[in-house]
Amino acid sequence: MESNGAKLALLKTELRRVWGFPILELAAGFLALIAVTTIYTLQEITIPSAAQATFNGIVVNAVYDTMSTQLLPIGLFCGILVALSFAKDYEQGLMQTLLSSPLSRSTVFIVKFVAVTVPLTLLTWGITVFMIALNYSLGGATVSLLLQVAAASLLTTFLSVFIFGGLATLIALTVKRTIPTALVTMTLGFLMYFVTTLRAETIGSLANYIAVTPFKASLLGLSKLLGADSARVVGLAENTLESSVPAIGFLAIALVYVLALLVPMYLYFTRRFEVRE
Repeated sequence: MESNGAKLALLKTELRRVWGFPILELAAGFLALIAVTTIYTLQEITIPSAAQATFNGIVVNAVYDTMSTQLLPIGLFCGILVALSFAKDYEQGLMQTLLSSPLSRSTVFIVKFVAVTVPLTLLTWGITVFMIALNYSLGGATVSLLLQVAAASLLTTFLSVFIFGGLATLIALTVKRTIPTALVTMTLGFLMYFVTTLRAETIGSLANYIAVTPFKASLLGLSKLLGADSARVVGLAENTLESSVPAIGFLAIALVYVLALLVPMYLYFTRRFEVRE
C-alpha cells in the first residue's frame, strides 16, 4: 500500500527535476517581462485624475491584455516541462522503474502532471497580480477590485495551463520522445494561440466560432467576469456567440476541453500504458 510519504517524495523529486535551474528562472523572467511590457505602466499612471470607473476599466483591460499575451509562453513552457516529466522518463527507462514501485499508476500520473501545471499556474498568476497591484494600486484601485482581478485571473490561468498541459500530455504519451514532444506541443500551442488573434476582417463569418476554441473561451470568460471593455479589447458585436454566451458558459467550454484531454490520458496511462525496453 502506497504511503503519503512516498507520494510526497515523488512530488518533490518531480519538482526538482522539472523546475531545476534554469527552467524556473527562465519562466519567471520571461513571464515577468511580458507582464511589464504589456501593462504600459508609464502611459497609464499619467492619468491620476481619471474617474474611478475609468480607472477600473484601465486595470481590467490591463489584466486581459496581460493574460492574452501570456498564453503563448504558457504553451511553450508546458511543452518543455511535460516533455521533461513524461517523455524523458520513458526515453531514459525511468518510467518502468516508477511503475514497478509501490506507487499506483494513478499517483504517478497525477503527481507528474501536478508538478508541471500547478507551479506554472501559480507563477503566471502571481506575476500578473503582482504587476497589476504594483503598477495601479497607487492610482486608486480598491482592494475589492484587486481581489476580483486575482480571483478571475487565477481561474483563467488554471484553465489555460491545464488545457496546454493536457495537450502536452497527450503528445508525450503518444510520441514518448523528449525533443519531438516539446517541439510538437509548442507548434500546436502556437497555432491554438494564433487562432485567438483572428478577426472577421481576415476569415469572415468563421470568426464567430473562434469563441468556442480553447483559449478564446477562457479569455472571453475572464473578460466577462471582470467587465472588460469588450468593444476595444475583445471586439464583441451584437448577435454573436461572444456577446450572447455568459461568462460561466465560456468557462464551462474551457473546462470541457480540460476534461476531454485529461480524462482519456489518465485512463490510458492507468489502464493501458505499456513501458517497453
